[in-house]
Amino acid sequence: MFKKSLIMGVALLILISCGCLSSDENQIVNSTTTVASVIDGDTFVTDSGEKVRLIGIDTPEVDEPYYNEAKDYLSTRIEGKQVLLEGDSSNRDTYGRLLRYVWLDGELVNRELVEEGLALSKVYEPDTKYQHIFAEAQQHARAEKSEIWSYSKNNNTAVISYLEAGNHIGEVKTVEGRVVSTAKIEEDGIIYLNFHDPYKGYFTVIIWQDSWSNFPQSPDTYYEGKDVLVTGKIKDYKGTPEIEISGVSQIEIVR
Repeated sequence: MFKKSLIMGVALLILISCGCLSSDENQIVNSTTTVASVIDGDTFVTDSGEKVRLIGIDTPEVDEPYYNEAKDYLSTRIEGKQVLLEGDSSNRDTYGRLLRYVWLDGELVNRELVEEGLALSKVYEPDTKYQHIFAEAQQHARAEKSEIWSYSKNNNTAVISYLEAGNHIGEVKTVEGRVVSTAKIEEDGIIYLNFHDPYKGYFTVIIWQDSWSNFPQSPDTYYEGKDVLVTGKIKDYKGTPEIEISGVSQIEIVR
């Protein structure tokens, strides 16, 4: 477990410095705000209408397992409450959202989500102040097989054969089949898990480079030759049905 006294100490220092940082116009000033509503597991809206994105973590998207659990956790934890917002190097993302670490009751909420297995530690350069803490939290969640690190058979999605995937474009399904071949394209930052030979026109799993570290080993070698269950929203790409996955919560080795 983490040394809460250390985190409490960090929080205290932040509170002391809140609103009293350098006059440098580029310096991001820490502030307190009240949370009006939660959008998803890593984004919320303040009472002044600002959208805030939690730094250093990534929670499941709406079509992925544990999306609701992550959103519900954040809602229960911070909605309607006053929180401390701590900045890093970047003030806003490309969507105009404030990028912040969120503190409540002396605890770093970003870290809590990772430790609960409801978020992945994800590096977004140059905002890496607490990335070592998130990495430790993720190791703990993975060791405990918490939530997204433990494939849930109770995901309420129908299981279909990979041969049927093309008939369910736009639907969230669990697809069953064997990974017969894989391809890792370093220059494009993508891994393909193919379920048929030839692969064109048949179900394929896509894993982007920023998610490779979320798997125990490189996915192209780890899953090749394995019978798996893959859960997610089936999309069509030039006549090929595919599911993009970002972590082990979406794929289970059957044998």
